[in-house]
Amino acid sequence: MPQATDMYYRNSFFYVLTQIIGVSVLLGWLAYRIEYSSFDMAVAARFFDAATHAFPLRHQGLIEAIDNLVVWVLAPFLVVASGVAALRARHKSATCRAVLWTLFAVFVLVPVLAWVLKHGTALPRPFNLALFGGADLLPKSFWAWGGVRAGGALPSNHAAVGYSLFGLYFAGWALNKPRLRWLGLVLAVAAGLLFGFLRISQGAHFLSQTIWSAALAWLLCSLLFYPLIVTRHRKASADTTDYTLDEIWRHLSIVQVRRRNTLTAYGVLFVCLLPFLASSWPGDSWMHQTVEWVGLALILVALLGRCWCMLYLGGHKGAELIDQGPYSISRNPLYWFSIAAVVGIGAQSGSMLLGPILALFVYAVFNNVIDEEERLLRKVFGVKFSEYCRKVPRFGPRFSNWTGPDELTVSVSGLWNTVRDASPYFLAVPLFELIEWAQSSGWFPVLMHLP
Repeated sequence: MPQATDMYYRNSFFYVLTQIIGVSVLLGWLAYRIEYSSFDMAVAARFFDAATHAFPLRHQGLIEAIDNLVVWVLAPFLVVASGVAALRARHKSATCRAVLWTLFAVFVLVPVLAWVLKHGTALPRPFNLALFGGADLLPKSFWAWGGVRAGGALPSNHAAVGYSLFGLYFAGWALNKPRLRWLGLVLAVAAGLLFGFLRISQGAHFLSQTIWSAALAWLLCSLLFYPLIVTRHRKASADTTDYTLDEIWRHLSIVQVRRRNTLTAYGVLFVCLLPFLASSWPGDSWMHQTVEWVGLALILVALLGRCWCMLYLGGHKGAELIDQGPYSISRNPLYWFSIAAVVGIGAQSGSMLLGPILALFVYAVFNNVIDEEERLLRKVFGVKFSEYCRKVPRFGPRFSNWTGPDELTVSVSGLWNTVRDASPYFLAVPLFELIEWAQSSGWFPVLMHLP
């Protein structure tokens, strides 16, 4: 009998949005902002000796030895080791063989693409700039097109070799080996930062050039491992035959824990980024104020909507098929109102764009959980649930379907828990006001304005 932990269903929309687009764009945006700010030059200047007009560590023996080991030993070793492991894995599972060959492709392609791109971008090495004792002027364009000479430095090959270990993170994900996954992430970040820092200290690269290496490595790894991590042709909600009800319940509980952990992780990241984001409209403008008030209304609607749903659940969630009230017009009204709350929270920034962006990420997480919940409901209620799915949209709403009971059994404790859990949504109001005050006081630089 298969175990609950054998049930691997990963939603393609969530993976594409968060891994391929989300992290890659975030790293690229960070590199771009650093490159076109004074911070890039300030970091390079820390290692430049104005008296000698040179970088003292440029020809330091130990650092040069490490540089050579990275390019001429570590990079070839990763390629050979993964290739040999793939060739010797003939008796392993097809998934294991595919993961090893994908790792081989990662270790080959990341350094090669970094080498190709550095001959197509214009930003040179710091020690080649006139500002740091060289002869080149700072280019005005990013790409080496239209007669602009290639800088030969963006992205950093050494940092790219370190960040190619992101492949271990995705390999652990594909093989469902959490230790390998998180160890790979730690190794990649540590190696990429170390190799990048050494090159920065030599005046061979700017900080932004090493972060571009991380963006390139992550994007390539996420693309290559996509078919191994995402089960595109296997919908969780339709696959119930081989598993008992208890196994599906246990697996759903695992998915719910992962959902909370994922939302917590992205929530922490969001809070860390907030101080550097601001609305394109001034805080005292009518547009800024209108967006904030509309967002506050959405948060209130979300709170009332979740309470409305709880009136119909009445403590019967999972015990019987709820198809009355809000559940007659949408199969997942609770998630619908949660997404409305997220839009309202984002609107407290005064930006019309931030809320929908956050809602898109939250929807991607919820969509995966809904697949698992519907697989459980299909197992429990069978044809009745299939008929319910045929009539009622997943999100909707389809108001023409409305039906309501004559009487309701209300769970007071459930209603109170709903109010308690949703009330923290309103903390977004003072949080964003505090951030706006800190930005206007000069505590945080605004790196991006959103309409």
